[in-house]
Amino acid sequence: MIAPSLIAILRKDLTMFFRSKFSSAIIILLPLLIVLAAGYAFDSSNLSNVYVGVYSNSSSNLTQKIVLGFQESGFLTKNYSLLPDCINAVKMNEVQICSVFSKDLPEDQSKDLVTFYVDYSRINLADTLLNNAKNSVYAESSNESKIFVQDLIDIVDLTKGSLPKIQTNLDSALLYSNKNKDTLSSFNISVLQFDTLLESLNETKDSLNDSSAKENLSSAIILVSAIKANTEQISLNLTGLISAQEGISGSITFALENLNPLVENFQSKKISSAQSIISPIRLVVEPITQNSKSRDYLIPVLISLIALFGSLLLSSTFVLKERKTIAYFRNFMTPTKEVIFVFSTYLVSLIILIMQFILVFFGIKFILGMKSFFVSLELISVLFAALTVFIFIGIFIGYLFRSEEGVIFASMITSGIFLFFSNTILPIENVSQNLMKFSFLNPLVLLDSALKKTILFQFSFSSISSELIALGEFFIVFALLAYFARIITKRML
Repeated sequence: MIAPSLIAILRKDLTMFFRSKFSSAIIILLPLLIVLAAGYAFDSSNLSNVYVGVYSNSSSNLTQKIVLGFQESGFLTKNYSLLPDCINAVKMNEVQICSVFSKDLPEDQSKDLVTFYVDYSRINLADTLLNNAKNSVYAESSNESKIFVQDLIDIVDLTKGSLPKIQTNLDSALLYSNKNKDTLSSFNISVLQFDTLLESLNETKDSLNDSSAKENLSSAIILVSAIKANTEQISLNLTGLISAQEGISGSITFALENLNPLVENFQSKKISSAQSIISPIRLVVEPITQNSKSRDYLIPVLISLIALFGSLLLSSTFVLKERKTIAYFRNFMTPTKEVIFVFSTYLVSLIILIMQFILVFFGIKFILGMKSFFVSLELISVLFAALTVFIFIGIFIGYLFRSEEGVIFASMITSGIFLFFSNTILPIENVSQNLMKFSFLNPLVLLDSALKKTILFQFSFSSISSELIALGEFFIVFALLAYFARIITKRML
């Protein structure tokens, strides 16, 4: 009894849907047209038609090189003579970035060289544009830094080569200074010998009676005394020279003690190039999907949005049309169970959506020519679970409101809530901590995450099991809500 009733209801609903050939064709073909248009529009991996406004009071070579870097990165540039005009151009969407170059850019590199003005209201684009523009500036800044650092490396290399020679010369100077000190010490004559000699001469003089001999000894004594005085002066000078040599030796020794660790430190440092100083850590960014274009990342999002809006609007509209028919009251009088009517609405909506997605998959695979796209069992399972959830949400909405305006408005509001708390407009990580855990339970987020795993990364069932379980729980909740909503509308007749 259930099967014939279900088939009859399905036949009636499908006949009613295909009664208007043009409307039904638009409903079925529209998702395909959307996917094809998006696929051809985003058939690239780079940004295009991005304008960068340039305001600069100087025309230095460095400024011109940075502007040339913008153009080599694919940006189009517009020059402005006034800063307010450049900023207003960003506000008027004439350019996407306004870049302001410092007046004394080449003279004072300690100041901010380039200032970017970006419209952060375009949240999904601002960071991408800013990063690309920064890369152009960083590339030229890196080139300038390489030249400066290379000059420093040349100076360091020259110093490194000179230090061992200086060390050798200081060792030789220390050895020569010590030798001179020893030589001077050997010339240091004691004056005591002269004192002994003078005492002997005086004693001899006193013992002589010959006046002529005494005069000769007196002359000798005077001469020895003069020699003694000169010797004392020479000794003092030698002592000063020895002290000076000791000071020189101490200074050379102190210099060597400080120079030896410096030489060892220079010898231990291995500086191969300026790049190793500017970027000691080499950063490489690799995409997790190779040779992908923007449309490849867009396909899971498009499929999710088609499933969301198509399911909600289609199923809620079917319920509303059924409630508006004359036979709606008579259906309550039949012995057919209420669950059959709910299930038939689900099946009709599912059949039409399956027709839509068959065409969508055909267009993605054969018209857009995406060879990496495969309709796997995992993809079919995830899409089936999500369509089921969204259809029952739409059925629940259809029974919840009586007017066509209310049903459409509620469907759009529900879709908008799912959309705003997903990664489609803003990254879900931007949501506050209190709402983030609920955002991850968003059916649209679950579908988008599972589709990316199956379409982009070809993961197996084990990787999408959590999404399937969560969608299954949503199905149970909204299937029961849809059934009880129909029961309540029956009592309200």
